[in-house]
Amino acid sequence: MQRDDLHRHLRILAITNRLITRGSPEEVTDSLIVGGVTAIMLREKDLTPAELFRLGVRLRDVCRARGVPLLVNNSLEVAMALDADGVHFGRDSIPPGRARQIAPPQMICGFSAHDESELHRAHEWGMDYCTLSPVFFPTSKEMSSPTLGIEGLARIAAQSPIPVVALGGIALDNARACLDAGAVGIAAIGTLYGAEDPCAAAAAFRHAIDT
Repeated sequence: MQRDDLHRHLRILAITNRLITRGSPEEVTDSLIVGGVTAIMLREKDLTPAELFRLGVRLRDVCRARGVPLLVNNSLEVAMALDADGVHFGRDSIPPGRARQIAPPQMICGFSAHDESELHRAHEWGMDYCTLSPVFFPTSKEMSSPTLGIEGLARIAAQSPIPVVALGGIALDNARACLDAGAVGIAAIGTLYGAEDPCAAAAAFRHAIDT
């Protein structure tokens, strides 16, 4: 994935959860991409590195066949072993600044930010983009932290030196508002990987943000 294409690829980011799919992860991933998803993030926190790698090989093959980038969450080791397009870090990751030094120069690096200070630190670490959450109340997990809302997203995105992807409670009725507020794209888990018809769900999101 070229950095010049980053905005285009981050428009609809689907984050995996194999425990909620109605079919194999690779089948659902392929359907999502056909429907309009522009990037896939491999995020399966319960898997060992070896298990994550084996799943990643299958998803990498699907992504490469469709010309869509694959990002790996929280494991630079697996991302490099897969020759993935990118890696995504969070609060519990190895220091992102150090990871950026180790990662291949062409590898896209992202970070999970929750406020302005985390976002600006991510830029200092050399991250290429950030997910910003929770914009709305997530449907995939319980959270006690307050949501940012559209106003919070707009405020932070306006001062962000790197692209921001909206995450947390993203649905068809608020996705377009996230882009209007300054996000380059939206990210979702359950509404995409848990959809009864993944292709149709992705296409509905694509229509919602493109009109």
